[in-house]
Amino acid sequence: MKATKLFLFAGLLIAVIAATSMLLRSTSAAAGPSASGHGTVLLQDTDGKTVRRQFSFSARVLPDGSVQGSGILHNPSFDPKYDAQFDITCLQVVGNRASFGGSIRKTSDPVFNDEFDAAFFTVFDNGNGGTEDTISEVFFDNVVEPSACQFIGADDFPQIPIENGNVSVRP
Repeated sequence: MKATKLFLFAGLLIAVIAATSMLLRSTSAAAGPSASGHGTVLLQDTDGKTVRRQFSFSARVLPDGSVQGSGILHNPSFDPKYDAQFDITCLQVVGNRASFGGSIRKTSDPVFNDEFDAAFFTVFDNGNGGTEDTISEVFFDNVVEPSACQFIGADDFPQIPIENGNVSVRP
């Protein structure tokens, strides 16, 4: 049963990546910075077992300066496991780093739905096909607006090496 759920989630993740990629490519060739990625990081759950957190995201700065994008997070290290979907509305690209801010669209935890409005995370594209790329944990907030990603610094969010996948940041 668990393998079936994981397989269905992986299929959904691939479909969202493909749809987001097509949507972002169709917006305009003259668009500004962009970042996209997918992958797995290893974390410890509340019982000390190693679990795989999966993520997918894609965002682009449009010619009018607005940001369009989305992200998905599957984190089984929580009890119960946590899934989230969010709309990315802020993207800051500095060199190989991309910082994101967005609004939470849907979560599997009603506490997050009721108490948090914004989600933030950062990635680093360190080349080599993703083997050295990193992603931070997703930080949720109920005070700071998603547009505050403009103020995220390179050392603000601790990074986790990506076990498999790839991050691509384009200035």
